[in-house]
Amino acid sequence: MRRTPGSSEKLEARAFLDGLQDRFAKRLLPARELDLAIRDTNAKAKGNRAERHLKHPESAFLNKHALPEIFKEIRHAAGLSDESARRALLNEYYPSTPGIAEASPAHTKRHPFTKALGLDAAAIYTRWTDPSAGSALVQSCPDFALRDPFPHKIVFEGKYFRKGSAKYAKQELVKYIYEAFFYRGLPSVPETPRGRAAFNYDYPCLLAYDASRGGTLTAAWNALPAKVQNGFWDGANLYVMILGGDG
Repeated sequence: MRRTPGSSEKLEARAFLDGLQDRFAKRLLPARELDLAIRDTNAKAKGNRAERHLKHPESAFLNKHALPEIFKEIRHAAGLSDESARRALLNEYYPSTPGIAEASPAHTKRHPFTKALGLDAAAIYTRWTDPSAGSALVQSCPDFALRDPFPHKIVFEGKYFRKGSAKYAKQELVKYIYEAFFYRGLPSVPETPRGRAAFNYDYPCLLAYDASRGGTLTAAWNALPAKVQNGFWDGANLYVMILGGDG
């Protein structure tokens, strides 16, 4: 059975995530500058297998800008050595980032569910029963996660929002939050005999960077009533971190 974190543990986890958001606010480039840098990174990575973890906007943001800062923060927050911090930080692209992560956060049990929101029920049933419609079972893999020896077990969904109207941003925000929460709902699995990481997290976190002109994703988040914003953490253990958004 999944354990329930104590109130003091939850306060400490919240303090860490608040501190991480503050660090990003101080260290990351403004939205327009960061987006130019990411476009340049994507162009240079095209066709380069050694930089496959930098080929797309989201992966370039996470692997080049976000994860190195998170690695520094977990070392500082928990007093971890480089070796312990590498064990604590799991990354989908870990073979390409050996200096900061040593394993994947993938859930090792295949199952019939996906994180996509709003799929047609009939289409889902067809996928479960008709081999020509695609695989009935999938393997879920979050973007990255934190585990022991870091004191808080947190699974992250990373997003890079480049453009979109206010209406589109609202829709994407809902999808992003549900995708992050999806991982918290998957059952725990132990570490495998071959050393594949256990899947057992107390907190999901959406980490999204808003590079849009006008900061429409940030505006969508800020427009939510305070009781709703607080309810994600208080009632669902889910932390929403929207970065950038300066237009």
